[in-house]
Amino acid sequence: MGVALLVSLTVSAAMAVWMLIQTLSGGAVGSAPRAGEQIDASFAGLRDTRGVAVDEHALATRYRLVTFGFTTCPNVCPLTLMGIHQALEQLGPDAARILPVFVSVDPQRDTPRALSAYVNAFDVRIIALSGSPRAVERVAQQYRIFFDRRTLDAKSGSYAVEHSAFVLLVDPQQRIRVAIPATATPAEIAARIVQAVHEGAAAGV
Repeated sequence: MGVALLVSLTVSAAMAVWMLIQTLSGGAVGSAPRAGEQIDASFAGLRDTRGVAVDEHALATRYRLVTFGFTTCPNVCPLTLMGIHQALEQLGPDAARILPVFVSVDPQRDTPRALSAYVNAFDVRIIALSGSPRAVERVAQQYRIFFDRRTLDAKSGSYAVEHSAFVLLVDPQQRIRVAIPATATPAEIAARIVQAVHEGAAAGV
């Protein structure tokens, strides 16, 4: 009995680690985001922390630098936002060509105040968006992002949110220029964003 229990626990632990790696790298998604892919990059149905919808027309000549997550994310989201901050700093004046966006996949707990405080802790230029669960799910699907709410305790109602974690740079033509797994370090995230923006500028994008 003891050996069987040990084997069962070992297999369960291995599966948990595999699922975490797959979730972070996008392997849990049937269609992970890919560089060069044309998508519907609209944020329709979402609003910022002031309750204002994104002006899509104002984005006609700007890149969208988008990541999905939630404010109580223990490590992946903070490291991702740190990488975005570093990229904006390194781009200098070219950062004005980019709209950095953090979309909450936990609209039930992520209040406008919590979202504002969270993104501002990394960079005041990052716009936090949220909306109804249906609107968030629709936009996430457009960006090829998977997330799932898992109940931890039915009595207390506590839950966790698993999500595929990418930093997506989308050009004005709504093509994904680069899809960076959030398993990359902040420095790597920043370097790939800067390279993609400079390459786009050289190509006249």
